[in-house]
Amino acid sequence: MKKIIKILVLTLTGLVVLVGAGLALIFLVVDPVRYKPTLESAFLQQTGLQLNIAGEIDWAFTPVFGLSINDLRLNNPGARQELASLSSIAIKIDPRALLDGRLEMQEFMADGLHINWIVDANGVSNWQTADSSAAPDAAAPTATSTASSTDGTALAAAVQQITVSNASLSIQDAGRGLNTTFSNLNFSSQNTNLENRPFPFELSFNVTDNVDGQDAEVSLASTATVDFRSGNARFDNLQLKLNPLQLSGTLAAQDFRNNLSWSGSLASNTFPLTDFLDLYVRPAAADTLAVPGDFSADSDQFSMRVEFNGNSQQINVPVLALTLDDMQMTADVAYSLSSGRAPANLRYDLTANALDLNRYTSSAATTPEPTETAPAATATATDTALPIDLLNSMNVQGRHSIESLAIAGLTFTGINADLDVLNGVLKLDVQPIGFYEGQITSTLNFDTRQSPPSLTNISSLRNINLAGLAQGLPAADFAEGRFNLEAIHTLRGSTVNDLLNTVNGTSSFSVADSAIDVGVLKQVLSSISVLSPAGTGDIAQQWPDVVRFSALEGHLILAQGLAENQQLNVTLDNVEISASGGIDLTAGSFNYDVLLTVFGPPAVQTVPISELYQGVQWPVLCSAEFTSEISQYCGPDFGKVRDLFVQISRNQVQRRVQDAVSDQVPTDLQDTARGLLDRLLR
Repeated sequence: MKKIIKILVLTLTGLVVLVGAGLALIFLVVDPVRYKPTLESAFLQQTGLQLNIAGEIDWAFTPVFGLSINDLRLNNPGARQELASLSSIAIKIDPRALLDGRLEMQEFMADGLHINWIVDANGVSNWQTADSSAAPDAAAPTATSTASSTDGTALAAAVQQITVSNASLSIQDAGRGLNTTFSNLNFSSQNTNLENRPFPFELSFNVTDNVDGQDAEVSLASTATVDFRSGNARFDNLQLKLNPLQLSGTLAAQDFRNNLSWSGSLASNTFPLTDFLDLYVRPAAADTLAVPGDFSADSDQFSMRVEFNGNSQQINVPVLALTLDDMQMTADVAYSLSSGRAPANLRYDLTANALDLNRYTSSAATTPEPTETAPAATATATDTALPIDLLNSMNVQGRHSIESLAIAGLTFTGINADLDVLNGVLKLDVQPIGFYEGQITSTLNFDTRQSPPSLTNISSLRNINLAGLAQGLPAADFAEGRFNLEAIHTLRGSTVNDLLNTVNGTSSFSVADSAIDVGVLKQVLSSISVLSPAGTGDIAQQWPDVVRFSALEGHLILAQGLAENQQLNVTLDNVEISASGGIDLTAGSFNYDVLLTVFGPPAVQTVPISELYQGVQWPVLCSAEFTSEISQYCGPDFGKVRDLFVQISRNQVQRRVQDAVSDQVPTDLQDTARGLLDRLLR
C-alpha cells in the first residue's frame, strides 16, 4: 500500500513539474508581441481601416489570464482626425491553442473606447475612404472562424464574454446640424456567439444633445439569438429604459444576409406624459405654459403598444395603440417604398375616441397680457418651405375618424376626414364636423404640378352658436346668435409666406338672431361728438350697449394677400361698416380705413340717429396690435371728421337758405338768388 501511495505522489509531483515546465516554456518561448502584426493585419482585412497598436502587448493575469493590449488607435487614410481610440484591452485566451500557433479569444474586455463620427456639409463621413466609398464590408466571422496574418499565425474568436466599459461616441453632422455625444457607454454579454445559441447582453449610456443642451440616460437589455449562417437574428425579453419610459418586447430579423425582413412588437409602461414631454420634447420656456386648474400628474398617464413588420420594400404597422387616461387612439399604417417609376405609397387609418388636448396646447380662452413688441420695421418674418418634393414622390391615402377633439379651448365632434395624395395633388375632404351646435365642412385641393403650386379651399360654417364659441374663443364674446359663413380662396406658392401673400377670395357671412355689443361703435361716435357743433350732443347717446339686429350680414374680399387690399363690408339693419386695409402677421397688428354710416328711413331704425347725421360716412381709423385692449382698436380720423363737420354745417346753412329762398323770394328771381348764395357760401 505504501508503495502505491509513493508511486501516486511521485506521479502527481511529476505532472505538476511537467505542467509548470510547460507554462514556463510558453511564457519564455511564446512572445505575445508577435501577435501585434496578426491583429493589425486581421483588422485591415476585415474592415479596410488601419489599426495601430501603439502600446504594449503583454501577458496579463488580472482581470483575466491572457493578453493585454494598450493604446489602440484607428485611422482612415482619407481622414485627418482619428476615427477611434482605446485605452486598453484584456483578452482571455486558450493556452492550449498557443502551442498550436493559434490565438483563441474566450473573453474580451475593453476600457476607454472613444469613436468620432464626423460628417461635413457635403455629406462626406470621416469613416469613408479616399474614393468616397464606405470601407470594405467583409463577412463577419463566426465564433470559431479564423483569419491568417502574413506571418502565418491563425487568429480565432471564441468569445464567452464581452465587456466594454467607459466608452464614448461623438457624432457631428454639419449638414443636419447634429452635435451629439454618447458617454459612459457600457456593454456586456455572456456566451456571445453567432451559432443560434441565446446569449444575454446589456447596454447603457448617457446621450447629450450639445445643440439644445438636453441629455438623457438610456439602458437596453435583451437575450439575443443570432444565426449568422442562416442570416437570422432575434432579440427576446427586450427592455429599453428612457426614464420615465420603459419599452419591452421582441425584435426579429430574417435572412439579413440576402433578403432582409423584420418584425417586432413593443409595449410601454404607464407613465406621466407631461414629465416625458418636459424632459425630452418641450423647450424649457414651455414649462411655464398654464394648464387647466384641474390638471394633475395622476390624470396624465400614458401608455402605448405597437406591432410592426417589413422588408426592403415595405413597412407595416398593423397595430399602433396610444392611451392617455381615458383617451384612446389606434392606427393601422402601411408604407411601400418607390420602385422604378412607381412612387412610394402610404396608407393609414386613424381612429380615436374623445381626445382632450387642451392641457398640451395654448388655450384661446386665455387672453394674453399686452406686451411691448419690436417695431414692424425690425421684425424678421420666418418662412417654411412646403413639402413639394415629398408630395410628388409618394401617394397617400389617409382616413381619420375621431369621436371628438378638444384643443386650444375649442371643441369639435364627429370628425371624419379623408386625405389623399395622387400624382402630386393633395385633396383633403372634411365631412360635416360638429362645432358648437353647428357644422364645419371644408375641401382643400393643393396641386403641386402647377407652377407655382396652387391651393384652393372651400369652407362652410353653418348655424354656429356664438355664445358657446365665446367660452373657448374670447374674440367672439362681442356677439350672440347663429353664425354662418361661406368662403372660397385660392393661394399660390411653394412656401407658407408665398401662400399668405397671394390669397385671393371672398367670404360671405351672416348672423341670425344676433345680439351685438356695440360698445366700440358708441365709443367712436362719442369721440366724434366732441367735434360736433355746440348743442348737438352725443350722437349715439341713446344707443344701448347690446343691440339686437334683425339682420347682420357682410362679406370680406381678399386680393393678393393679407397685408393690404382687403375689402370688408358689414350691414346691421341701418348701420353699415365698410373698411379697407390689411394685417401684418409679422408685427402682430392690423390697419384699416373704415367708413361708419348710420342710415335713416326707410331702413329699419334699430339704432336711431339725428336726422342731421343720417347717411353721413364717418371716417374711422382701426389700427392696433392684436394684443391691445379692444377699446384701443378704433378711433375717429379727427382731421377728416373736422372737415366733415364743416361740410355738414355748410350743407345745413345751404338747406336753410334754400328753404328761405323758396318761401320769400319771387319765383322768377329764385334761381338768381340761389346762384348768388351758393357763390357766397363756398
